Amino acid sequence: MNKKNIFKLTIFAQLAYLFYIHQNKCVKITKHKIINEKIPDSFNDFKIVQLSDIHCEKVGISDLVFFEQVRSQNPDIIVITGDILDSYRNNSDIAYNILANISNIAPTYFVSGNHEIRLPYEYSVLRKQLNKLNIVDLSNNKVLLEKYGESISLGGIEDFKYFYNKYKENHYTMYRKQLLKVYNENLYNILLAHRPEKFHLYSDLKFDLILSGHAHGGQWNVPLLGRIYAPNQGYFPKYTNGLYFENISTMVVSQGLGNSSFPTRLNNRLEIITVILGNK
Repeated sequence: MNKKNIFKLTIFAQLAYLFYIHQNKCVKITKHKIINEKIPDSFNDFKIVQLSDIHCEKVGISDLVFFEQVRSQNPDIIVITGDILDSYRNNSDIAYNILANISNIAPTYFVSGNHEIRLPYEYSVLRKQLNKLNIVDLSNNKVLLEKYGESISLGGIEDFKYFYNKYKENHYTMYRKQLLKVYNENLYNILLAHRPEKFHLYSDLKFDLILSGHAHGGQWNVPLLGRIYAPNQGYFPKYTNGLYFENISTMVVSQGLGNSSFPTRLNNRLEIITVILGNK
């Protein structure tokens, strides 16, 4: 091979590497303004930063850059919508480091994903770490967020696999019953739920806003074809990223901040989501 061809291959390899870094290490910030007349005046411009599907990865080019990106949003709260652990190559120390830094930025809330459920021992240890860091575990729980005498409801649900494992043939009914328990009548209801493919159920139960992940943005976003694959949705999935609407419900789906069994992304950047609430 002559020097000219070697030079071309070197340039191609460098460009391919830079493209990989851009797609798999550079984190974008996506903002969604959610307007609903049920949101109290005190919660106008209330900011929620959503982080999802970290999978025990050091996020982005540098953790310090990632933490600064989160801090720059000046969030009122931070929510983590599952899969901070990873059942294929778990490294809990990475997860704990991220949680410790995130929890110093704003009050933080967590719900499980399917990878936590796959790792029962590691998940039990993670819950102890959440408690030490004053991160609220909202899996099958709810809290009232209060400002100046006004409230909105923030609820969370364990990953669907938890109910399948525990209740077997009755799992769907028990999942629905638990969702009803984390709903508050006469309030604006936000639900943290890992799986977007259950949107029809969240919508039937009249949750106003659902924050979800799990789909990894469809992994590869191919021109003319669209987003290729998502767990539990299969090929050409319906719910991958952005906003979805059904009945009175709005669902925000994060593209996530890490990879798991499939290691690369295409036209599908790592994503921090900032949700800004308002009633007008």
